[in-house]
This record gives sequence, structure tokens and C-alpha cells, in this order.
Amino acid sequence: MNKAVLALLLVGAMSTSLIDRAHAQSPASVTTPATLAQLMKGTLYPESNVVFAAQDVNPAEVPHAKDPSMATDPLASQYGKWEAVENNALAIAEVANLLSLPGRKCSNGLDVPVKNPDWAKFVQELREAGMTAYATAQTKNQDKMTDVADVMTTACKNCHDKYRDKRKLADRCK
Repeated sequence: MNKAVLALLLVGAMSTSLIDRAHAQSPASVTTPATLAQLMKGTLYPESNVVFAAQDVNPAEVPHAKDPSMATDPLASQYGKWEAVENNALAIAEVANLLSLPGRKCSNGLDVPVKNPDWAKFVQELREAGMTAYATAQTKNQDKMTDVADVMTTACKNCHDKYRDKRKLADRCK
């Protein structure tokens, strides 16, 4: 009986120690496996394309794919049409949060400039553009999507002009 109690106490102490260490991790120790370019190409680029497409194609008229659960086009998927525009707009707003995580690298190896005041401003503009797109998609008014596309384009352009569109890759994220 004493050995069983001792074992329980030891296991309890070890698990408490592990939990304490997990809570003590700083935000800087968060793992961000994707570079900024990978995050852009894998999330923001395809998500914004769904929002941009809604200005040219009425999402309500996009037919479902042969197997909507396997569709690679969000507009033709099981959660397609206007719901896809809404979901992708919300995803843009949410991914903006990932742009502010410390520890993410640019494709040239530099840290994403999350501490720069203009970076925070640009991220906020992107978040707001996503929420504007979401609110507009909820109205299912295709004519208003052109205005949303302008808001989204401006938010992207402001950041790209400062941080991406440099002649040399080494100068990006500075």
C-alpha cells in the first residue's frame, strides 16, 4: 500500500511540474512552422481569391462540384456559394492574428516585424477588411463586393509596399 501511495504522489508531482512548465512558456516560444510567405500562399492568397471572385461571379449561381465534399474550389464545395465567401472572409480576419505571432520568419530568414507599429496597423487593416468582406457577403449583394475588393486590395497593398515589394529578397521584412 505504501508503494502505491508513493507512486501516486510521484506521478502527481511529475504531472503538476509538466503542467507548470507548459504554462510558463513565453509567447516567443510558440512554434510557427510556416514562414510568412508560406502563410500568405497557403491561406490569405486562396481566401482572398474567393472574396475577389464574388465581384465577378455570383456565388449563388456556382454549381456544386460533382462531389462537394471533395471540391477544391470553395465556392463549389459542400460549404460553397455565399457561405464560402463568408467563411473565407472570416478566415482572413482570423489569419491576421497569425501574422502577429512572434517567432515567424520571412522567407529571407528575418523575423516578421511584429513589433513595428506600422506592422500592427497593417495587420489591423487586414483584419478589418476581412470583417468588412464578411458583413458584405452576409448581404449576398454581389454589387457591393467590388467595394469590398477595393478595401481588401488596399489593406494588402499597404503592407506589401512596405515589406514585400523590395528589389532584393534580403530587404524584405525590414
